[in-house]
Amino acid sequence: MLPFEILTWAQVRDEVKVPRNGEEDADRVLVLTGNFVLPHDLRLDFRQGIFAQDDEDAPPFTGLLVRGDLTVEGCVLNWENDFGPFLQVHGNLVAKRIAMGGARLHVSGDLTTEDLVAVYNHGSVRVGGNLKARTLASHYAFQVAGAVDAHRYLGQDSKVFAVVGGVEDVKDPYEGKGVFVPSVVKDGRVDLEKVRARLAAGKPVARDAFTSIRDAFRQLVAKKMAEPDKVKSLTLEDKGLTSLPEELFLFRKLEKLNLRRNDLRALPEALGQLTELRELDLSSNGLLALPESIGELKKLRVLQLESNCLWRLPESLAGCVELRWVNLVNNPYASLRKAFGSWARVELMFDFPEVLTRLPKLEVLRFEGTPLRTLPTRRFDSKTLSNATVLRSLVMHVDPELHAPLQVDVGHAVENAAAYIRYWFKPENVRLESFYDAKTDRYDFAEVLALLALLLRINIPTAAPYAESLEKFRVQSGHIARELNWDGDRPRHVHALFAALRDALGPLGEPYPGDALIAGLRDVFAAHAG
Repeated sequence: MLPFEILTWAQVRDEVKVPRNGEEDADRVLVLTGNFVLPHDLRLDFRQGIFAQDDEDAPPFTGLLVRGDLTVEGCVLNWENDFGPFLQVHGNLVAKRIAMGGARLHVSGDLTTEDLVAVYNHGSVRVGGNLKARTLASHYAFQVAGAVDAHRYLGQDSKVFAVVGGVEDVKDPYEGKGVFVPSVVKDGRVDLEKVRARLAAGKPVARDAFTSIRDAFRQLVAKKMAEPDKVKSLTLEDKGLTSLPEELFLFRKLEKLNLRRNDLRALPEALGQLTELRELDLSSNGLLALPESIGELKKLRVLQLESNCLWRLPESLAGCVELRWVNLVNNPYASLRKAFGSWARVELMFDFPEVLTRLPKLEVLRFEGTPLRTLPTRRFDSKTLSNATVLRSLVMHVDPELHAPLQVDVGHAVENAAAYIRYWFKPENVRLESFYDAKTDRYDFAEVLALLALLLRINIPTAAPYAESLEKFRVQSGHIARELNWDGDRPRHVHALFAALRDALGPLGEPYPGDALIAGLRDVFAAHAG
């Protein structure tokens, strides 16, 4: 048994350096004086482990204060994301593993562990000395007075960076999958909840050896890098790339580059160094933009941009004077929200990129499934344009003379606009967790309302009475309501969601006074608002 001393919060509060968590004077604090070794896990959850208490009416144990060094041969573990007892160590803390949620950790000396994860952002980790870990994954930055040595991941879509002596190596990043075991990585993100669960179970969360993006690329093209100037064609299709390593641009004689089906959201300006390129395939990446340097590719003939999220093209593209073939089918592609990160940040290609009209040798141009609303206001410079299509768009008017080279489907703009409601306003995009936090019992409808605003921008410029659009909203609203209340005991979430959608039509409808779609939607949403 450990020689705990039990003091009140009033007796130790001046000594405790962790952020306050509503402690009251009568709350009890466990105190250890000296250096101690715990041959098991240390649970930092109220009424659990060492913080358990027989009398439920007694003031709780609000934390553990160690006046010395502490070694934990198991896991320092906190399951609750919003709160937990504090742990303050006056000396050094050495732990096999550390998995934090909302608890607060303060170490005056050094903190050493194999793997450290901090889930959510209600907790805090403060270290007065150095922090050393093999991996460090968190939703927030730690306060460390000394140096950090770890492979550090700071949540969302960030990379993992090696930090040595407090200096982050930003030139050689890692993907999550290059550092963490596959079971905790999905869509490029490290699931910190799963990391905590594995640490709690004593299972490994990191790979035996880490592979940086650059190393992964080198492994892919190891033989070709021996003589880069002899490489004319390079295929990096379906390799899970989220960025392009610097070594790619050593292949200055490349004529054909295939980057299909990766996860590239942007391309570096260094792309312009590949001046011998004739064919560039960027299909199925979720790209948001092309670099300005693409205009340096003077010999480029084929540009495949199908299934991305491009919403504009750089004016520098006019520099690609040999360009014959441009494919812009399915922009945006299915995973639109994933590419932009949120519905509020989504941009769509409503306006025809007129830079395409300045390509002197253009022969084939394909738009399909792109919500173009306008066509170019100038004639195409190319005299060889023989196959130019604008299909499944929002275009409603064509100038027969000016747009003669274009095959435009103008009869289905209303139908095409309504189709986006079916694509995006559906249960998969309006999940309960996307607008409701069960821990705090609070709603946040910002993302759902951003989606509604986007759909209004797409549909309202088409002609009233919007019968097809309203029917799509009605059907999809029914699907969403049924999915949210599939077990029959969560109708309040359905009512709250659709009341928020109905009420949002006031401010969202201000740019469209008297619009029939806005008026009709009030009835559609009110039917589920309770």
